[in-house]
Parts: sequence; C-alpha cells; structure tokens
Amino acid sequence: MTPEHKGADLQPAASGWSRRQGRGSNDGGGLLLIQRLAVGGIRVLLIGSATISLADDNAAVAAVATTTPAAPLAPASIESTWAARPASNPSLAEEADPIDNHFTRGQALLDQGEYAKAVLEFEQVLRYDNLPPDQREQAEIYARAAQDYQQGRRLSVFGYTETGAGFYRENHTRTTNALGGDPARDGFWNARIGGGLGYIATDAVSVDASLDYQYRYYDDTDRRDDSDLRWNARLTQSLDAGSQSIGVRGRASYRGGDGYRQDYGLFVNRAFILDPDNEILLEGEIRAREYPRGGERNRSRDIAQAWLGWTRALMDGRASATLTLTGGREWATHGRAGGDQTIYGAQIDWGIDINERLSAFLFGLWEHNGTHEDIPYENTFGDPGRLRPDLDIYELGGGLTYAFAPDWSIRPEVLYIRDEGDAEFSDYSSTEIWINVRKSF
Repeated sequence: MTPEHKGADLQPAASGWSRRQGRGSNDGGGLLLIQRLAVGGIRVLLIGSATISLADDNAAVAAVATTTPAAPLAPASIESTWAARPASNPSLAEEADPIDNHFTRGQALLDQGEYAKAVLEFEQVLRYDNLPPDQREQAEIYARAAQDYQQGRRLSVFGYTETGAGFYRENHTRTTNALGGDPARDGFWNARIGGGLGYIATDAVSVDASLDYQYRYYDDTDRRDDSDLRWNARLTQSLDAGSQSIGVRGRASYRGGDGYRQDYGLFVNRAFILDPDNEILLEGEIRAREYPRGGERNRSRDIAQAWLGWTRALMDGRASATLTLTGGREWATHGRAGGDQTIYGAQIDWGIDINERLSAFLFGLWEHNGTHEDIPYENTFGDPGRLRPDLDIYELGGGLTYAFAPDWSIRPEVLYIRDEGDAEFSDYSSTEIWINVRKSF
C-alpha cells in the first residue's frame, strides 16, 4: 500500500484526497452520475470476474497453500508455490483457496523479514487505507487478520490514535506579494484517530472498511482550524495472482462558517501480481466534490479519473517503490471560472525499513490542471484581455518512523507544496514540519 499524503488527487484506493485540491459536484448531477455508473460498474465487475478468473487460471503465476498454513515457509517453498499453476493440475484448481494462499504466502514472507513482498500478498485480500508508512507495521497489521482467519475468525479489526505538534510556513510567492507580502507563520497541534475492519466472506471474497478523523488546531485565532473525516468500504474478490475490487469512499472537510465540503465516489480496481516483487494496479473512479453554500459553491464539480500504478519490492523486501500515473476530467457544475478541466500527473513513493525499529519514506508528486474556457484577465500593465489558465501542483515530502516500544512509534515529517498558475492569485507555496506519536491497537 502507498502511504497516505496530504497532496493532490493522485492516490488511488490507498491514498487520500487533497485538503487543498479536489473535485466535486452539485446536489443532484453528481449523485445521478454515480448511481448510473455504479450499476454499470457492478455489472462489469460481476460479468468480468468469471472471465478474469479463468484467464488467471491459465496465465497467472499462482501459489497453493501448504497443508499447515500457520507454519512459516522456507524461501525455497515460497518460490516453488509461484511455480505451481492450478490450471496445470485440475485437482489443485478444484482445491484452490485464493485468500488462504495469499495469507499463507504473506505470513511466510513476513516471518523472513521481506515486508514489502508480504504487503503485496496481503493486499490481494484486504487493502486498508490510512496505514502507517513503514512496510513492517503494515505487514504486521495485515498478519493479524491472516492469523484470525487461520484460527477460524473471519472478522478482524485494527485501530490507531496519534497526536503531535508542528509549524506551518507560507512561502513568498506572487500571491503573497500582491496581498501585502506578509505570509502566514503558524504553530499547530494535531490529533488523529481511526481504524478499520476486514471480513472474510468466502474463500475468495472479502469486505473491508475504514474510518479516519484528523484535526489540526492553529495558534492563530484568526485562522480556522482543520477538521477532516474520511471513510471507505470495498468488496474484493481474491484471484490466484491478483484481485479485483469495487467500493465507495468519501470525505467531509470543514471549510469555516459555511460548513463542510463533501466528497463521495465509486471506484473499481484490478491488481495483477506479476511475480513476488511486482504488482500492477489499475483503478478508475467517478466522484463528486460538493462545496457548502456560500462563496466557494461555484467550485463544486464532478470528476472521472483513472490511475495506473506499478509497485516493486526492493532489497529483498526491505524497501519498495511505487510509480503512479493518472489522468481524468472535471465537469464544473456551478459556473466555475474556466469551466471544465483536464487533469493528469504522476507520483512516486519510496520507503525502506532500515532495521526492525527505524524506517524512512519519501514521495514526490506533480499534477497539471488545464481549464477549457477563457477568463477575463489583466496583464502587469493593467491591459484587459482573456486567459485560459493552467495550474501545476508540486509536492515533496518525507519522514522517519521509529518504533520505540511495541505498538508505539514516533514520526517526524516534512511537506513542501508549490502551486504555479498563470491566473491572478493562483501561486501558492508552503513548508510544514511536524512530529507525531502514534499508538496502534
């Protein structure tokens, strides 16, 4: 799983939606669009599952669980399971249990310290959002679900709480200069709580859901605090060498006196495990972003977006890298200046477990937003004209995670954001640093 960031809308099921940039809808148009496409998406998934599963039996490399799933596997045993193909042995095909197979391989890889490889296996059954960035802790959270399943318990849960403090610095840009040259400098305190659950319905179908609430209090009394609630739920079919899912997700973000901005969407994805080190994830989503009534209402919009991601486990499973490409279209629903937009971009995530206690992570993001209509504009000489504005978003961040006690960790982190646009007041830049203590349970 790719760790969640505070950046733009590049993350598929794993990541989060930006608290600055996003996509939305009006009260009726977005919901109707989602309802229509939901029916089509469910039909495609149900009809396609049989075809895809048959293709996996004939083409994908697969593994068969050992007769004692809870026992750790030797490295040679793991490689040999990938060489086995259920389609080549009808008796194995009849006995195939994709969920147990993925759980068994994931547990064996975790026991060997190959955390990134273990996560790839576990996520063919459950794909939790809002997990910590280090691969080891991600794998251990999934392993608890695997152990519950092997002991006959189909329902598993996890939770976390964290708190800390940091500093927000708005950097100088054309916008701050135009507004008087006094960018914001604010300390803040933050808190976060959330969790999720997974339920194994059959030997090939699972359901998972998660909830995450974040709050940030600024020491500047003239600035509104941040409050953000995110939720999701998905139905997953595990395949011999991958998985496919359909789900819903959303977000409610406080926007000050006018109330909350609402996001809600429907997504489908298909994961392909090419070998123990490589996964391809293809995902599509339709969603709505609905701003509260007031000055921001005209920013509401509907979005269709797709992601193509490649994750590779590195250094014998102690590190991983993910490259994600995205593209999509926004439809303005309340007369937004510039009208509709085309979006595309890329993101790279990298993480490494340095030892059993210390890990590091980095990410970089770029997203382009191009409008489809001209807007009134004055140049530096005050001459009126027309402009079709574009906006480029850049983010760079990283941090360390140190596990100082069982289920306890401390994480210092830094985030740099730069927005470059050609319209008035479209430039923005900030640097944030913070340190949080996290308790998992």
